[in-house]
Amino acid sequence: MGALLKALTRCNDIITRAVKGVIVVMAALMVAAILWQVCMRYIFNRPPSWTEELALLLFSWSMLLMLAVGVRESFHVRMDLLIERLPAGGGRLLQALIDLATAAFGAYLVVSGLGYALEMYGATSAAIGYPIVLLYSAAPTCGALVFLYGLELLWARHATGEPS
Repeated sequence: MGALLKALTRCNDIITRAVKGVIVVMAALMVAAILWQVCMRYIFNRPPSWTEELALLLFSWSMLLMLAVGVRESFHVRMDLLIERLPAGGGRLLQALIDLATAAFGAYLVVSGLGYALEMYGATSAAIGYPIVLLYSAAPTCGALVFLYGLELLWARHATGEPS
């Protein structure tokens, strides 16, 4: 079982590094698009219509990807007060339930996000004309990562016996 956990952790390490790189590129492109819009609006009084749409697409993807990275690296907001006040066994059980709920939320996001993305299949964005399914695919992608990361946390904590 330890070898499978190591393989999952290595795989998630590679995925997380790639996701962080994609987030940096998306954030840079988003800032560039917004700067272009501001310059065109206030200097030339001719703002392009595509910059807001591109910024929204990049913002949606980058925030949902960062949400997943936050699950993996545990930098999201949480309160440990109850876990710390429980006896060791109770704290581990509660943490396992939280990790399981996190993974279940990721699975739900995959299923519901795919359903919504498929409903929007064929629609295009107004200004750029990209397939709108590209925007809505961010949710199931985030869900898949949250599911993987939640399972890794659950498995790793169970293997080491740590409560948080």
